[in-house]
Amino acid sequence: MGKLIFATLLLVIGMIGWRVLAKMVLGMATNPRDAVNAKWLRYASNGALAVGLIMPVLIIGFSTFVIISTGHVGVVTEFSKVEPEPLYEGFNLVAPWKVVNQMSIQMQKKQGKFDAGSKDLQAVHVVMGINYRLQAKTAPEIFRTVGYDFESVIISLAELEVLKAHTATYQASDILHQRAKLKNEVQTDLATWLAKYGIELREVSLADVSFDPGYMKAIEAKQVEEQNAQKKVYEVQQAQREAEKNAAIALGQANAAREAAKGAADAVRAEAQAAADALRLKGQAQAEYNARVAASLTPALIEQQRIAAWQAGGSQVPQLVTGSGGPGFLMQIPAPSGKQPAEK
Repeated sequence: MGKLIFATLLLVIGMIGWRVLAKMVLGMATNPRDAVNAKWLRYASNGALAVGLIMPVLIIGFSTFVIISTGHVGVVTEFSKVEPEPLYEGFNLVAPWKVVNQMSIQMQKKQGKFDAGSKDLQAVHVVMGINYRLQAKTAPEIFRTVGYDFESVIISLAELEVLKAHTATYQASDILHQRAKLKNEVQTDLATWLAKYGIELREVSLADVSFDPGYMKAIEAKQVEEQNAQKKVYEVQQAQREAEKNAAIALGQANAAREAAKGAADAVRAEAQAAADALRLKGQAQAEYNARVAASLTPALIEQQRIAAWQAGGSQVPQLVTGSGGPGFLMQIPAPSGKQPAEK
């Protein structure tokens, strides 16, 4: 619209200048001495006419060509009335009396510090950042109802309300331990809130969560106590594991010793049993042999064995000779040389 007004002003000024200069030329035409000045005024008059006609045409012509930048949409207004359909990236043709307002639909980053409260009435200070983008189809409505400053009007208010609503459901100590859960809850509800206005939420980040200094000192002291308690529990567990390990080793050694003693006893028992079995078998064999020998001995056989034994020794069988009617005597027949029979 501004270009159209500017073109109209140029046209009016050009026409007025042309008429004024044309009248001046006519007044000088009656005086021959002003012929040279009249010639230059005629040129100026024609120039004013050309400017008044050509420039507005060029301005109006070029104003119909609109190029929407990358990552933007164009919101078209006609005499301050917003058209419902946006213009998209690239070359577009619009009526010269229409105005095109470009709005970014690229990913935007916003970060701010918010003060909230916990369930146990502790002050919570959160540095929260979000990534969002304006949806192209809803850009005309946002422009009509809010304007360019929709970030502070819609998003900042939604961030604060959603964050406060969720921190109020947590104990202060739980906020630090369940930070990821809090972040997901805030992201879900904030995305629903902004979607009503055609704003797409991509990501929420809780960059920093802090409390008042006094409470922070109490938290640090509690954390130190918890760490010490965990250390003690760890030491006890280590001692228990070490005792169990030593007991297992001792039990293993005792079992090994018992198995070794049992093996040695079994070996001794087996050796004794084998020796007893050998003696028993030997005795049985000797007894059977003696029985068989005893069963086979006869007086004739005994006499034969006796004679064979004397002969094997190189001697003759001794003879017992007794005198008739008196004491006898034993002598070897034949008697060994140099010896006399023993008298009995």
